[in-house]
Amino acid sequence: MSDSLTNLILSLTPEDGSTIGNGAMMALLREQVSGLTDDDYAAARDALVDEGLLGRGKGRGGSIYRIIGDDEDDAEDTEDDFELTAPEETVPRTRKAKAAGARAAPRKSGEPVQVVSYRHGETRVNNPEVGMVHAGTDPDGVKTIYAYDPHLDPVLNFDSARAGVEKLIDDALASGDAQAMKDALLELKRMQAPYLTWTGKAERTSFQVDTVSLHVHERVDPATILAAAARRLKGKDAPAQWRQPDLFAAPFENLPLRQALDFYHHEKGWSNRLVSGDSLLVMNSLLTKESMGGKVQMIYIDPPYGIKYGSNFQPFTNKRDVKDRSDEDLTQEPEMIKAFRDTWELGIHSYLTYLRDRLVLARELLTESGSVFVQIGDENLHHVREMLDELFGPENFVSVITFVKTSSSTNDDLSNVADYIVWFAKDFKGGKFKYRPLYNLKEAGLAGGTNYNRVRHPIAGAVSISTKIDGKPASEAVGAMIYSLDNLTSQGAGREKGEGAASWFPVEQEGEVFKPSMQVRWKTNEDGMARLQKAKRVESTASRVGYVRYLDDFPVFPFTNNWTDVGASFMADKIYVVQTVQKVLERCLLMTTDPGDLVLDPTCGSGTTAFVAEKWGRRWITCDTSRVAITLAKQRLMTASFDYFALRYPHEGLKGGFDYEPRSPRHVPRRSVSRSQGQARNGCQTA
Repeated sequence: MSDSLTNLILSLTPEDGSTIGNGAMMALLREQVSGLTDDDYAAARDALVDEGLLGRGKGRGGSIYRIIGDDEDDAEDTEDDFELTAPEETVPRTRKAKAAGARAAPRKSGEPVQVVSYRHGETRVNNPEVGMVHAGTDPDGVKTIYAYDPHLDPVLNFDSARAGVEKLIDDALASGDAQAMKDALLELKRMQAPYLTWTGKAERTSFQVDTVSLHVHERVDPATILAAAARRLKGKDAPAQWRQPDLFAAPFENLPLRQALDFYHHEKGWSNRLVSGDSLLVMNSLLTKESMGGKVQMIYIDPPYGIKYGSNFQPFTNKRDVKDRSDEDLTQEPEMIKAFRDTWELGIHSYLTYLRDRLVLARELLTESGSVFVQIGDENLHHVREMLDELFGPENFVSVITFVKTSSSTNDDLSNVADYIVWFAKDFKGGKFKYRPLYNLKEAGLAGGTNYNRVRHPIAGAVSISTKIDGKPASEAVGAMIYSLDNLTSQGAGREKGEGAASWFPVEQEGEVFKPSMQVRWKTNEDGMARLQKAKRVESTASRVGYVRYLDDFPVFPFTNNWTDVGASFMADKIYVVQTVQKVLERCLLMTTDPGDLVLDPTCGSGTTAFVAEKWGRRWITCDTSRVAITLAKQRLMTASFDYFALRYPHEGLKGGFDYEPRSPRHVPRRSVSRSQGQARNGCQTA
């Protein structure tokens, strides 16, 4: 391979050590070297990697980055370096001498330990402080190029109806009928509707994103603020000792001055971030500046449902009623007006490009076990599903979740009371997908408990759940147990049935003999059936014998993808025009993350994702372009209070998980009862 190609690759590789995809590099090379083959590029790239000049990065299709040698000047000089610490107080403080034998009052038994804040053990690179930034310490980075995949299934881009466009026009002109011409024009308009291919997509094979830094403007740490306030408010001369606190002083994050000015090159303690800025720039900065590709466990995106003014932002903090095409609701932020016009210049075509670009970066940020959720309305649900199929692959589709957002709607046609969440995994079939099932409590007669229609009363015995004894429902009596009669037979494909089979025998119950039909068998053998009868787990009716399954055996049932219980209690606490339902986000987060995992929401809004992540001990990053959204989210997070959860394994920190109340219910399956030697409700194994 010629030296000219290797030199060209080196010249196009970012000098700051950030990665560039192989596809993007090939696109740049082919602009200057016509006829360049994949094999030529691979040979030159591998040669540079072997020489130690380039390294291999992560990402779909692979990537490379320039290997930068350590700077000898980074060695710490104990004589020159100094710590960025808070200044010592100049006014001496005297302490009262303790009386002899006096000691601090012990904490009372059972009194909860006060927890001010917790720290995540993970680290991140040091972002530049806004007051310390200049061109020398934080130079502008080169634009990052993300290439689209040109090798798409041609079937997705094929529309047989387009072949009849000329015939449609000719027939309309030949007819001379105004109505026929109008119908032809309407049909032509319908045929122009996007269906995975849209204006701006077919014309471009890549898109460029400016590489910018995320500057620290303010740090909010409850422990530091409370400790400083308590210290400075004590003493007789407290007013003289009070001084304006430093927004950038965090004792647990202090670095020597030389390292503090060497941005993005040193690790520091993790802190969650609320970022004001365009989501595409923020996500690209996380990828290129902070090397966070493959480190995000969950991404929740709640984009505008369509190209409507009111569904994109809220102009005022105290007014949530935003109407489309209303001058009174016009935002006072000029940059928001420009962003709205620039973003949706081509209508639906711009909308799809907006989503596609951010989903491309979301795919690069996700870890192999991660999930991405896109909340959307019915207007563009089909487009989002098609786009995610293309970017993540249809094999990584998990589910479409339907959740009720309101109990009623005033429409002239069928009311729309639900929204949708399209759920895709980074690697659904590869065995790394993280999924934590969630359960809902069963209630007799309601969802999950519709078959529990009988009660075992301590005096009356087995009765219907509607029975009243002494004027009260039988189920409310002390010691009463609600149950259902489950099927005791199974078709058991491949298992022997009929006379002589191990699980085909007569069963005597309450003076009557029952036999399974010739097509089925019992679910257990004769010994197991005897133990079930001894445990009073078998009950007969006029036509069959069944297994007694108590509601308490497994008092929960798994969630499905139809959530109807999330809309009613939410509306009273709504503070933002497009605020996401908190319960919906909690379920998505708990299903796909563990304590300490990183959650990203590039569509902050009112900060619901950050609020939920903070509540459940997850790390989080969120961003928004609107100052109104940032203000509301900041106020919500700073004034929130959260429940305490005990660490399940304290020596492992947050990653060890929490002990939640109530504890997870046990599951008592039928097979454990039939194999048990004792009473059913006391001698069963937990499954």
